[in-house]
Amino acid sequence: MTTTLNFAYKAKQAATYLAPRLRHADLNPKVFMVLGSGFRDVVKEWSTRIEIPMSDVPSYPCPKVEGHGTKLIGTRITVGTKKVDALIATGRIHLYEGYSAHSTCLPIFMAHEMGIKSIILTNAAGGISAKAKQGSIIALSDHLNLMGQNVAGAATNDLRHQFVEMVDAYNSAWREHVCRSVGIESGVYAGMAGPTFETPAEAKMLRIMGADLAGMSTVQETIAARMCGQKVFACSFVTNESGGSGVEHTDVLKSVAKSYDTIKQTLETAATYLEP
Repeated sequence: MTTTLNFAYKAKQAATYLAPRLRHADLNPKVFMVLGSGFRDVVKEWSTRIEIPMSDVPSYPCPKVEGHGTKLIGTRITVGTKKVDALIATGRIHLYEGYSAHSTCLPIFMAHEMGIKSIILTNAAGGISAKAKQGSIIALSDHLNLMGQNVAGAATNDLRHQFVEMVDAYNSAWREHVCRSVGIESGVYAGMAGPTFETPAEAKMLRIMGADLAGMSTVQETIAARMCGQKVFACSFVTNESGGSGVEHTDVLKSVAKSYDTIKQTLETAATYLEP
């Protein structure tokens, strides 16, 4: 069994590689952002200081799914008088690709090793409840871990990393600020293993369980962030009706592109949030 110690070493390897390169670019990231399917074009609007192929970073997992980028970008996001340095992963790996929960979360552990305390996670999701209409953005208020794995269940003697407090896992003050500023709603995300989309029966089950959205990522990363004491803001872009027919991954990417401006505003507002 792979231990937390192995992944801590790999996270330090990746952080040690990135830190001097970010300093050379005059960046001191306070936010680590993971972009889900179709989100990578947002970074074109920001002041990019450095681009690093994920494949160059020791131990860093490189995405292969269509719509996910393969670069880490160091950028300075400016909104009005607010500025923040951010490290952005333009894509992610998933459990359904055959990776372990720890592998999918290595970028979060790396961010922790770099001293980054704020994590922004994004994903494309299927809508379950009436509020999760196609084309809308929903900030996550909670999740259901139905993925069959839990990154906190590692072989470790440090019980602090196993019994993790998950109340307010998605920081409520941060979420409420973004929802109020951008005019979006919040909801509960059901994390599914994938890669198949939900059946009608599964969508009905999730609705009964209280889910507003269903997707194939984010949950393990959020648990990892809470293990590390980081705060999390996460949002889903609703691309389709969960359990509906005729869903194609290319349709998911096209749907994201149509709501580019709202996505950009949401991420900029989240990134430049100053905790009271």
